[in-house]
Amino acid sequence: MSAAAPIDASSYRATKWAGFARQLDRFHDGGRAWHKQEEERMTKPRSGLGVFALFVIASLLVSACTSTPGTTTPSASAVSNVDPNANITINMGSEPDTIDPQKSSFVGEIGQAAMVFEGLMTFDSKTTAPIPAAAAAQPKWDAAAKTYTYTLRDGLKYSDGAPLTAKNFEYSFLRGCDPTQAGDYAFVLYVVVGCEEWNTMDTKTATPAELDAAKAKVGIKATDDKTIVFTLKEAASYFVPISALWIGWPVRESDVKKGGDTWTEPATYIGNGPLKLTEWKHNEKMVYERNDNWRKGKVQFKTLTKVMINESAVAFAAYRNNELDMAAVAAPDLRTVESDPELKSQVVDTPGSCTFYYGFNVRRPPFDDPNIRMAFAKSFDRQAFITDVQKIGKAAVSGGFIPPGFPGYDESDTVQKFDVAAAKDLLAKGSDASKAGLTDLKYTYAQSAVNQTRAEWVQAQWKTNLGVNVTLDPVQSTAYSALFKKGKDSPQLFLLGWCADFPDPQNWHSTVWATGGVSAARTGYSSAQFDKLTGDADKEPDATKRADLYKQAGQLLSKDAAAAWIWYDAGKRVQKPWIKGIIDNPIDYGIPGYFSLEQVYVAKR
Repeated sequence: MSAAAPIDASSYRATKWAGFARQLDRFHDGGRAWHKQEEERMTKPRSGLGVFALFVIASLLVSACTSTPGTTTPSASAVSNVDPNANITINMGSEPDTIDPQKSSFVGEIGQAAMVFEGLMTFDSKTTAPIPAAAAAQPKWDAAAKTYTYTLRDGLKYSDGAPLTAKNFEYSFLRGCDPTQAGDYAFVLYVVVGCEEWNTMDTKTATPAELDAAKAKVGIKATDDKTIVFTLKEAASYFVPISALWIGWPVRESDVKKGGDTWTEPATYIGNGPLKLTEWKHNEKMVYERNDNWRKGKVQFKTLTKVMINESAVAFAAYRNNELDMAAVAAPDLRTVESDPELKSQVVDTPGSCTFYYGFNVRRPPFDDPNIRMAFAKSFDRQAFITDVQKIGKAAVSGGFIPPGFPGYDESDTVQKFDVAAAKDLLAKGSDASKAGLTDLKYTYAQSAVNQTRAEWVQAQWKTNLGVNVTLDPVQSTAYSALFKKGKDSPQLFLLGWCADFPDPQNWHSTVWATGGVSAARTGYSSAQFDKLTGDADKEPDATKRADLYKQAGQLLSKDAAAAWIWYDAGKRVQKPWIKGIIDNPIDYGIPGYFSLEQVYVAKR
């Protein structure tokens, strides 16, 4: 998460470093850990999982990858055996630090807020494209694509029956920019006029009058009860999916003031989403009931209970004992699942939202030479890695940086395909000065048993297929994070990854690899051609032209071997046969099938 060519890039990217620090927490065990179980079983964004919500990521840290989209089940209205009084019980991993939408950043936090709130836009369960939620239709924008106008649906209500208006959205989006809130995701709104300037003010030195003046300049205005207008610094065609994010979910000012520091407790945690929070036994469970005033009508089950089980083995045992209706499958559980016909029949492959890669420090030998970078990229067998080491996941044998299931995924991108002969030829073409850097080459990674196994595997691949000796350099996880702080020179060779904040190529290419972006800054990669392609794409209003520009950028990224793509995360879960109607999506919030929750139901038993 970080960087983009067209928006005020320097400060925007600088702010993204906070997000990047969080990313590292997710990547210690080989990828983004959006949760606190296995290095925080779910920790984040978008960008992030102490939440069962994204099994995708949850099972990632336990070894992840495979991407099989969920299948559509007939809606409950067409089925006769729906149990309207049913409860669904799932595991959310651990207690969230906050469920305040404007302060949330970890998946375990976002996944709870998503039960109760809904934004102007949401995402299509099948395509992940942004579609209207509280908004009546797609926004209208001016010729310069700098002013976005959203009109709300008629009759919107909060769960307590009070009307929901554009003023509620104005309050929430502004609250997302408010420096006194210190929300981690304010940066996604920095493209809005005045948001960055206000958000980055020092609240200790600025006077109340100065803060109010800065707030007044922010380009977020409700012009009437049904209309909200956003004025952007520059054209940004990626703004529409941003308007779906939790940073703008409509909390009520009256609830925040009434509840104070504890406004997120059930009595004042009132939203417009599919469910309402009715019970929160801290460090034990959260209970939600259906919201009869949801814009889509009532969901087809009565309650959703989320328990807090930190250990994956315990959660798996609870599932087998019928105490959970769904549970993530960790790699150690695969043998048990595969050997049990009943469990095997209950396995669901879930798509993921992350890509993992071997990073090269291109600032110094040997990886200052693109021939050597590509030699390393083509010299390890990704499919064997999944089969022999990772166990759960999808090998990045075709496709570039953007994973399957996301806009911009390019299956035709096979430039880094495993090819030992080509890898050896490329290595031979490297300059003598760069090849000198192959001596004493180290591969640095966060120390863990899983990462040790991964490291030993790729060390053997590079030795066998390239004839290069790579020394393993395990580093304690906190120290590993410190290696990538702004201003530090990265290791020669390392493991990192990226997970989506929102489903748009901008969040993968411009944010991550444009000059100064998160991964670009870590690797030192910089390409004027790539920056031009992504910068133009970020501004391009024509969807077809925009997609083509990002595709060109992605292919250039792979060809330059800015990094070596390894695998796309995914996961597996077991699911009781009476749970029906789930359509899995890579970025599901809080519960599988979230983006078509009205179709989820429990069959009578």
